[in-house]
Amino acid sequence: MKPAIVGAVLAARKRAVTVAHPNIYTICFVALLSACQPKTRHTAELIPAFYHWKATFAPTLAERATLDSLDVKTLYIRFFDVDWDRTKRTAIPKATIHFRQRPDPGMRIVPVVYITNRTMANLAPANVPELAENLTKKIRQLADQQSIHINEIQIDCDWTRTTRGTYFSLLKAISQKASLPLSATIRLHQVKFAAQTGVPPVNRGMLMAYNTGDWKLTDTRNSILDLRDLKAYADYLPGYPLPLDIALPLFRWTVVYRNGRFLTLLNNVDQTVVRAIPGLQQQADTARYVATRDTMALGMNLRRGDLLRTEFCSQTNLKAAGDLLVTQLPDQKRTFTLYHLDSAALHPYAHDDLKTLLHHP
Repeated sequence: MKPAIVGAVLAARKRAVTVAHPNIYTICFVALLSACQPKTRHTAELIPAFYHWKATFAPTLAERATLDSLDVKTLYIRFFDVDWDRTKRTAIPKATIHFRQRPDPGMRIVPVVYITNRTMANLAPANVPELAENLTKKIRQLADQQSIHINEIQIDCDWTRTTRGTYFSLLKAISQKASLPLSATIRLHQVKFAAQTGVPPVNRGMLMAYNTGDWKLTDTRNSILDLRDLKAYADYLPGYPLPLDIALPLFRWTVVYRNGRFLTLLNNVDQTVVRAIPGLQQQADTARYVATRDTMALGMNLRRGDLLRTEFCSQTNLKAAGDLLVTQLPDQKRTFTLYHLDSAALHPYAHDDLKTLLHHP
């Protein structure tokens, strides 16, 4: 090859390399940017809702105003419980709701029935159809008395691997008797260990994103909702085969321990109340208090050494929990529910914060 030709060829190759390199860099740079982009925020429609878990249905003016201002058109109302009667050796209804007011005709009402797991443990398979019949009949009677139109029934039960067979059979029987869509509450551990606990035969699940810790243990940080505990379950949500709605907690309580063992649970008692009690010394983590002397408080006799842990969910943590769950679940229409409709539970939260939480922009 002649020198002139060689020089031309070498120059051409140099130009080719010079042109090629920027394309390679560009591709790599774009790929790097894509990898660093935050996960796309889901834009699925969220339907705001509340649970009502009181023995009497009589929303106050403030509670009704809250529903109106937050544009809540769905209420999950606990109608009654089902428990096992050891004497009669049968399942019986308990704590049936009393309606002092009729629900707003424009409100979608979903009856909820709580069934204890011991009922499922003791119920004979042959008695499943009878319980389904009685349960469905009682729901319809209560609804008809209040002129409530029902288009869904929800069953709440913390079933286990050993009771899943009976419980799932009951759900199928209820669905057949009611001829309505059926939903069931789902605990986080039932999502993580779905292979062991099974997936209930219902149309939808309500993910109860609270009670993430064991409140009976003294070293639990916050048994109502701990983001670190919630994140440990979040990775299992995308693969769960049932469409899931979401429920987050507004309630608060104080857990009392004596001699390192659980003593009692005080509902609606928060840090403000506990901090004002004489004879209690606040510990370094600010959520725990130790009785320095025997005293009468909170309707009970506190003894020296008793430990009190106050628990609640801040607006920041609720928002973070909602963000985590919404982004982990498929992008689809779902109900976003707060537990529960009660002035004492609602009072600590600003209206705008609740609106942001429910509508989740």
